[in-house]
Amino acid sequence: MDEVIKTRNYRKHIMKDGTLDICRACHRPGESLRHIVSGCSHLANGEYLHRHNQVARVVHQQLALRFGLIDFEMPYYRYDPASVLENSSALLYWDRTIITDRYITANIPDIVLVDRSVRRAIIVDITIPHDDNLVKAEKEKVSKYLDLAHEITAMWNVESTVVVPIVVSVNGLLAKSFDQHLKKLSLGCWIKGQIQKAVVLEAARIVRRFLTLEP
Repeated sequence: MDEVIKTRNYRKHIMKDGTLDICRACHRPGESLRHIVSGCSHLANGEYLHRHNQVARVVHQQLALRFGLIDFEMPYYRYDPASVLENSSALLYWDRTIITDRYITANIPDIVLVDRSVRRAIIVDITIPHDDNLVKAEKEKVSKYLDLAHEITAMWNVESTVVVPIVVSVNGLLAKSFDQHLKKLSLGCWIKGQIQKAVVLEAARIVRRFLTLEP
């Protein structure tokens, strides 16, 4: 968080050892710690996606347990979510394209839950921005899936569809609204610690791996 790790940006501006401040992975200017944990295009589809999926696994497994779709809990990093889980009380999708009557660009949310007991659908999408983009990222997730929410309500015979953004920063910070979102999912607040742990451990792993890359 203090950004004192020996990145090229730190070496150039703090140590002043003449290092050229170019990212060793994407070769763009500015190899700061912020760039490494959330801004490098070279890491987006690999390291960042893996970190994102670790958080999604935590949420998916707890929803599956909550609605009796799986029988036992395992460490989140070993959990392999099924594409579809279903019983008489709930339907749970994982990273599945939602087929709609009209074309919608954002139609692959991370998780979709249908609570049949109250005829309500919930679109869950996870994002891990940098600290100062926390509130903005949350608003963007909600607006991104509004059209899909309207289509699901019309097509799936549910009374309402809500969008629940799960937003945690790369340093483990949470927005004040996080507890409210967990309440919509009927999940306890204790899950916050597990989500934060997953993000911080992955951020540390990303930095360690990045700093071992050859120029």
